[in-house]
Amino acid sequence: MALRERVKECREKKNWNQKQLADASGITQATISRIESGDVVQLKSESLRKVAGALGVTVDYLVGKTDKLSPNDVVGSDPTAKHVFRGYERLSATEREQVKNFVDFLEKQDKRKGKNKR
Repeated sequence: MALRERVKECREKKNWNQKQLADASGITQATISRIESGDVVQLKSESLRKVAGALGVTVDYLVGKTDKLSPNDVVGSDPTAKHVFRGYERLSATEREQVKNFVDFLEKQDKRKGKNKR
């Protein structure tokens, strides 16, 4: 998958428009548009880091060096994931099970939404 596809896919997973990604990354909306249209195929490393950070993924994932994000990649690149993980570490076994059940519930909801979009 190309940079343009990964940026767009990650942006859409966050339910963001291009302007929201631009604001979160500090990259202009015009540049985000050019990336997603394929007009920009390479970014400076600093810009890649900004876009990846805003999207909560690694630079390696954005540029296609890896197809999967490990839990460490997610936690390392997403401040929300860091916060959740820090809280998770302090939970009891019962509370961790409740978190797992809630995540399962959200995943099922997401799958249902996907079916309704077709």
